[in-house]
This record gives sequence, structure tokens and C-alpha cells, in this order.
Amino acid sequence: MTKTAIYTFYESISGRTDLVNITVTDNGLTVITDRIEGLRSAALGLWVNVGSRHEAANEHGIAHLLEHMAFKGTQSRSARQIAEEIENVGAAINAYTGRDQTGYYVRCLSGDIETSVDILSDIMLRPVFDAEELEREKNVIIQEIGEAEDTPDDILFDYLQDLCFPEQILGRPILGTRESVLNLTERDLRGYMTRYYHPKNMVFAASGDIKEADILRLAEKYFTFPAQNAPATADKSVWGGGVNYIKRDLEQSHVAFALPGVGYHDPDYYVSEIYSSLLGGGMSSRLFQEVREKRGLAYTVGSFSANYHDGGVFGVYAGSAPEKTEEVVNTAVEVMEKTAEDITESETERAKAQLRAGVIMALEKPYNRCEAAVRQFFVYGKTMTPEELIEQINAVSVERAKAFAARMLRAGRAAFCTVGSLEAAPLAETSLSRFAPH
Repeated sequence: MTKTAIYTFYESISGRTDLVNITVTDNGLTVITDRIEGLRSAALGLWVNVGSRHEAANEHGIAHLLEHMAFKGTQSRSARQIAEEIENVGAAINAYTGRDQTGYYVRCLSGDIETSVDILSDIMLRPVFDAEELEREKNVIIQEIGEAEDTPDDILFDYLQDLCFPEQILGRPILGTRESVLNLTERDLRGYMTRYYHPKNMVFAASGDIKEADILRLAEKYFTFPAQNAPATADKSVWGGGVNYIKRDLEQSHVAFALPGVGYHDPDYYVSEIYSSLLGGGMSSRLFQEVREKRGLAYTVGSFSANYHDGGVFGVYAGSAPEKTEEVVNTAVEVMEKTAEDITESETERAKAQLRAGVIMALEKPYNRCEAAVRQFFVYGKTMTPEELIEQINAVSVERAKAFAARMLRAGRAAFCTVGSLEAAPLAETSLSRFAPH
């Protein structure tokens, strides 16, 4: 094994010494251990630095299908046995698929860590992809797709993502389509796993009441992946923009517009977090105060962002009465324009306080710490201490926040989507022309 980093973590914030270690095993698997004093539980998981944006054109939905199929039987356990063995010890196992990463994780008591690692490794190394189970799970995912289509805000963001990155893998829904999912085969699944599920593309992380030596021993014992292949790469995203109106018989119109955001490596990444918070991140934010509190135009309104290695999406979402759609969008655009002119010291400090609190509160949950460490490692090749994160947050000045707000106004062509009544949608669209780059 190669120890690549050892440092004291959280000491100045938490008042105690917790250790985060990063080790690379002989077959290339990165292991992150994060010991937390005073707990009796742990979170652990295997994260793969690959997601839906790494699928080939004929593999739409395969990353998500593979995540489902991991729990449907191995060479030594049936799907029922997997569920029963993990729940026999009171643990919980789950997984998720994102656009950049896929995660498989367990929450358990510290005395059941080896059982959890055994099961986790089994589903990752020895899935059987039984034909009957595969067809059954395809139908389950088709039901999941149907559920998403029946949820207005879910389907809204799928259509919006497609507008942001048209005719690109990054713009496709993670779940796939009915047709694409039905066409996937066992051979496709195994090919995808062979291509991407290998040690140099994975991180095994554990946090909580753990001992580093025990976790490293378990990693060596159970994660016997062959060392092969190179890290995954994805096509660079290209921003699009445009409009899409989805007519639905709904009480409300769900509306969102998006602009080119920033990636994790952008110097303004933390500035964008501050700006999003003060613009639409809470009850004190400008959008909430103007759209909901002062004008009563919507129950739900706020800003959102998604970040990738090579860019991102920044936008505004609201749900309102159909006849209020135009006014909601106009007001949101006006708020963004005004924000670029007069961001105050007090609201900037309030947004920074919210982010600092989020960093510190996340320290109390082993799973949050696991996931954050893995995400940072995939993006930056290292993990960051809370002190380093808070230093980045504190470095954001009013001037930088204003400059970022102005940057968003000229970021590029907006993407605009509504789901519901279309009465005011075309009228609302005209406001977005003000975002065209200068």
C-alpha cells in the first residue's frame, strides 16, 4: 500500500482530533478513512468516478440500470438474501447515480462493518445479472420513469437539462427512456462494468467509529478488483439554451430558466455558492422576499446550481398560478439585474454564515463526510479540511459577489422551460433576452 496523505482533521472546529487518511492499495484502489470520536456507527461505501454522462450513445440509462441490478443477486446471494443480511444487523444499504459519479453505500453499527463490506464487495464484484431479474428491473425503472413524468418539477428539470446541453449525453435524463432501457442487455452491463468499474476509477471510503488499519485490511481482503484500464473520461460539454413549453393540465405552472454556471475548478466556484444563497437560497434571499413575501406570486421560488468538472448550470425555479408566470419571470430577472448593482455587506455575510454552518453541521454525519471527501478527491485529487473550505468562503467579498452577479447577466443564452398551462409562457420568454452575452 502507498500512503498518499495523512493529516489531522477538524481539530480547530470540532474541539477534538479526528483523522482522515488516504491510502492507495496495491491494485490501485484509493481508500479514504475518516475516524470520528464518540460515535458507535459508521458509513462506508464504494464510489465510482463515472455516471450517466459517460454512457455511449446506445447505453442511455445503463449507469442507473447497473446501480439497480447490483442489488438483484450475486454468485453467492439472492436479492432477498442481500436485503435480509444487511437488515439482520440493522444496517441500511443504498446507491445513487449522478451525471459524474455513482455511489454504493452502507450505514451500520461499528460492530457490523465487516459484514457490510462483505455484502458491498459481493454486489460490486460478483453480480450475476440474472435474465429474469434483469427484465423485471427494467420494468421497475420504466415505472420510475413514469413516476418522474407525473412529477412536474422532475420532468421540468429533465427538459431544462436537455435545453442546456442539446444533443449531448450530459443533457439526457439519468433514468434513460423506455425504449433505451428495454434495449439494454446483460452483455451491455458487463461491458460497461469492465470499462469503468476498476480500482483506478474508484474510491472506498469509511467514516465514523472506525479504525484505519481495520478498513485497510478489509479493503485488501474484499475488494480484489483486477488492476486495469484508465480513468474514465467524458466529452466536454457545450452550452446550448433555448425554450420548451410542456403543456399539462395542472393547477400551477412550473417554470425554470438556466444560464451557464461554473465548474468545480472555476475560480468563482465559491463565489457562485455565495451568490446563489443570497439570491434564492433561503427565506431571507432576494427572490423569496420579492417574489413570495412582497408580491405573493409563488409559494416556491429559489435559485439552483449544478456543477461539473467542465462547467455547470445556474438558474431560478418557481411554481405559480398560470396567469402569474410572466410576472414571476420578469420579477426574477429584475431581481438578478438589481442584485448585480447593490449587493450589500450584510447579505453577503449572511450567505457566508449559511455556508459555513452547512460545512460544520455536515461534520456530524458520517455519510456526509464520506461523500464530501470522495467528491473532493475525484475533483481535486485530494480532500479538503473544513478550515480550507471556510477560508474559501470567507475570502468572498462584496465586490466579487457583485462581479459574479454581473457575470451571470452576460453568461450566455438562457434555457427556459415551463410545465403546465402555457398562457403566459411565451410572454415570459421575452424577459430572458436580457441575458444574451454582450
